[in-house]
Amino acid sequence: MSTLPGKTVLITGANAGIGKDVARQLALRPEIARIYLACRNRDRAVTARAELETATGRSIFDIVVMDVADLGSVRAGLAAIDGSVDALVMNAGVIGPQSMKLTADGVTTVFATNVLGHVVLLEGLLAEGRLGEVAVLVGSEAARGVPKLRMKRPSFVTTSANELATVIDGSYFAGRKADFNLAFGQVKNIGAL
Repeated sequence: MSTLPGKTVLITGANAGIGKDVARQLALRPEIARIYLACRNRDRAVTARAELETATGRSIFDIVVMDVADLGSVRAGLAAIDGSVDALVMNAGVIGPQSMKLTADGVTTVFATNVLGHVVLLEGLLAEGRLGEVAVLVGSEAARGVPKLRMKRPSFVTTSANELATVIDGSYFAGRKADFNLAFGQVKNIGAL
């Protein structure tokens, strides 16, 4: 589907961690011709691109500035992608105190980053006929709990739409201290659903 010979991949959160390593591993495959590094911070993306080029010996990395917690940024990033992509790796994520802040769309940053922004990105590519083969939402052990990291298995009383909405808008923790690990696990669980 891409305009280049070979495959084109778009990876969110590609400047660090899993996203960066997926970019490195894919770049070692000769059938991969272009990898878009979708990152919210241009400077970190430039650094990651240089490190990936050194590690792989290939100059196939293009930067797309995209903050998946900001739907306007997702749409702008979509417009910056030249042509189609064969594969989409939806990896970007966030955890910690900042993750419970509400976005302009009225959802927690943890939900916007881990789920909503990726949904908008995927729907945009599909609506424009620009996704060729596969889309992968990078999961997390947090969706099942990680006892060694003191991450409890996310639990829900009913998994009703109303209960899931309280996780999405942050009211699940109303009147009590937010548990960032639990919120992250709940959102990863919702993404898997």
